[in-house]
Amino acid sequence: MSTRRNIKNSEQGFSLLELIVGITVMLIITGAVFALMRDSVRTSKTSMELTDGQQGARTAQEYINRDLMNAGDGLNSISNIRVPQNFVTNYLTRNPVTDPATPGFINLALITSDNDVPANTIVAGTAPAVMVRSSPFLTDRITILQVDQAFVPITLNAGDIVPATGAVTVSPIDIDRFRVGEVYFFTSGVGSVFGTITDRLDVGTPAPRLVFAADVLGLNSTGPGGQLDVVSASATVPTSLSRMKMIHYYINDSGHLMRRVFGVRNAPFFESMIAEHVVSLQFRYFLNMRDAGGNVVQPRAQLMTAQQQVETRQVETTLTVETPHALHDGQRHQVSTTTSTSVRNMQFRQSLHPGAGG
Repeated sequence: MSTRRNIKNSEQGFSLLELIVGITVMLIITGAVFALMRDSVRTSKTSMELTDGQQGARTAQEYINRDLMNAGDGLNSISNIRVPQNFVTNYLTRNPVTDPATPGFINLALITSDNDVPANTIVAGTAPAVMVRSSPFLTDRITILQVDQAFVPITLNAGDIVPATGAVTVSPIDIDRFRVGEVYFFTSGVGSVFGTITDRLDVGTPAPRLVFAADVLGLNSTGPGGQLDVVSASATVPTSLSRMKMIHYYINDSGHLMRRVFGVRNAPFFESMIAEHVVSLQFRYFLNMRDAGGNVVQPRAQLMTAQQQVETRQVETTLTVETPHALHDGQRHQVSTTTSTSVRNMQFRQSLHPGAGG
């Protein structure tokens, strides 16, 4: 006997309407998920870019503040630092504080300011040529002096300097401490001056010599009446040879905050990038001065006189950076930080010192 089964196939598909409804619901859910992810990515990118900008600004401020706090370190008893005016205007500031008594030379202060550097100002010593950033804002520059405490000074006896040629006799032990191109600092009871080594002579003999003749920076001043002649009192007084750092900050046209240091090993100067995407760098100088009415002088954007340079007590630094990329609104956002630094060594420089019986 055979049993016959009628198997009814009830596997039926979705209707067109059901399929449309299902796809629509799925698209709505998927769209919501992607919208949520997009907002999350935007928020994450914004947070990351702003954090990166803030970190860059903090790092830059730390460098500048540290150098400002050490401005004048080791220079309490040193004054009359004569530097050729051409060097100052080429490398440090467009508006140096001049002294009619020393035409062609600047008495370099512990802090040298440069406010709102004009557009198209070329940074000397760069190849290919780099300009100071001037868009969207004009930016400031600053130069800070410090003694390099890592270098042990050398005492030069009267007669060790030949001002006419710029030759300086050093001991055979010391000659290998120096390299051509390095910048050094001469000081005596008469004054101080910078110089660049242009040659080394008689190495391996009992009386090797360093030469401070015509140099690419324009620092050396030889011959009768030159600054080597003045500082050494025509080779009649002892002189100290040390290493002094001129620390110079500026923003280049690529938005990099640069720290250039004259007075380093193996080169006339060395510069490094401190921060990226920097839009503006501005300084204000708070002075220990009062006007004719006895009121405290308002902060200055530019140190215009020697007295203002000496009386600087605090420096306010405002740094503005922008995000590397445009954010969700299509704009690059900016972050600004402002710090105020006490220039302690400049204050100590004017402190009263006890006399022999005090």
